[in-house]
Amino acid sequence: MRSRAYIKTNQPERTMNDTPTYAMLADMRALIAERELIAATELWSEARADAEKAKAYKKVLKTTNANLKRERDEAVNNYESAQLLSIRVGEQRDMLADLTKQFIAILDITEESDSGRLFHPTNITSCRAGDLQKIRELVEALRRASKTTNPNEL
Repeated sequence: MRSRAYIKTNQPERTMNDTPTYAMLADMRALIAERELIAATELWSEARADAEKAKAYKKVLKTTNANLKRERDEAVNNYESAQLLSIRVGEQRDMLADLTKQFIAILDITEESDSGRLFHPTNITSCRAGDLQKIRELVEALRRASKTTNPNEL
């Protein structure tokens, strides 16, 4: 049996210059390793930049969420305050309408004197004639307002 070294192949014979040396192979391996290292470094840099971006986005999202929560809480508080204020304003408007009706009812009381003459026992007086005219106009406006059935029209 022949050894493999003597088996003829279809490949052309190699010369000494065609055969890579160990130094050339080491240089090629070093070049490949260097390129792989550069690629790995670039990937690592990209991953690090992405991680920093992710941290920045996370910080922005945290701040945005905190701002949204604060704004929502303020809106809820403002809404509740507005509801309470609306209730108070409505109660005050109803109370004002009731007081106005009572005031006009007192001014509208008429009685009959012993002589049979009708008169109003409650009078508003003023030493100034100009003020008395304004008071009459205000009382008349209150009288018209108190006859409305809807207190919202006051």
